Amino acid sequence: MRVLVTGGTGQIGGAVARALVERGDTVRCLVRSPERLGNLTGLEVEVVQGDVTQAPTVRAAADGVEAVVHAAGVVSYWAPKASFQHSVNVTGTQNVLDAAADAGARRLLLTSSIAALGHVAGTAHGNEDSPFNWGGMGLAYMETKHASQTMVLDDDRLETLAVLPGIAFGVGDWNNNGLRVLRGVASGRMRPTRGGATTAACLEDIVAGHLAALDRGVSKRAYILGGWTGSFHALFALAAQVVGAAEPAYISPGLVRAFAGAQELKAWLTGVEPPVTRALVQVAQMNRRYASDRAIAELGYEPQPLRVGMEAALEWARAQGRWP
Repeated sequence: MRVLVTGGTGQIGGAVARALVERGDTVRCLVRSPERLGNLTGLEVEVVQGDVTQAPTVRAAADGVEAVVHAAGVVSYWAPKASFQHSVNVTGTQNVLDAAADAGARRLLLTSSIAALGHVAGTAHGNEDSPFNWGGMGLAYMETKHASQTMVLDDDRLETLAVLPGIAFGVGDWNNNGLRVLRGVASGRMRPTRGGATTAACLEDIVAGHLAALDRGVSKRAYILGGWTGSFHALFALAAQVVGAAEPAYISPGLVRAFAGAQELKAWLTGVEPPVTRALVQVAQMNRRYASDRAIAELGYEPQPLRVGMEAALEWARAQGRWP
């Protein structure tokens, strides 16, 4: 199968591209900077320079493909990036959809996120139908991921579906996704507040979920790719075991918000995105446990213990000289 992958230099997109190549598919990757291939380095893929925000380059990249995996996206909880997030996550997705349809592609798979779903009351588990309830909170990441997923699943020109990974732990984490948690716990700088919860998964399982969805997922369906759910305290405690650090103690949300505010002020002066924002602190107070039952039942998704992904991430970081 001839497949176009966007976002291939990132952790998930790159791992999906590699898995497609390894099983014999012909893969083309749309990248902004060919000199910065990241996770595509050394991989037998066709590299096409372009940007999802530029429709002509997307159309050229989609020519002749049978399927598209759209993994490009911008993750940020910093307000000054809202416009950029919209251009990539929403306008970029529209460009990819149009290009795939015009090229006669059979299927488009969107790498969405649990951010496209609403937070859940109490300690319950949400699912793919959890109503979006982040509106009006100034959370551009949530709003753009929800908008892009809705756009994809509503398009009737080709088969479309979406996968929604939780926090990914595994190799190739150049952008500090799950690795940020391991590093923060190891340094003692990342501590949990009470109340918040999340969903996470091993990168290897997320990739397997992508391939299964691409091959046999039901069109117009969304599939959560998680496996581990729990409080941030539980997540950080597991991370502490993996990195050999002390289990982090709780911290007051007020202290974290004050620190985040100071970081945002510094960012306003320097123009450099802060490591934590008040918006991120707000998100971390919510219950974002989501069940992967649909993926397990329909895709044969088999999540491993999260520790496996954490250990893989740590081993990769050490091998790359990126630890601590």
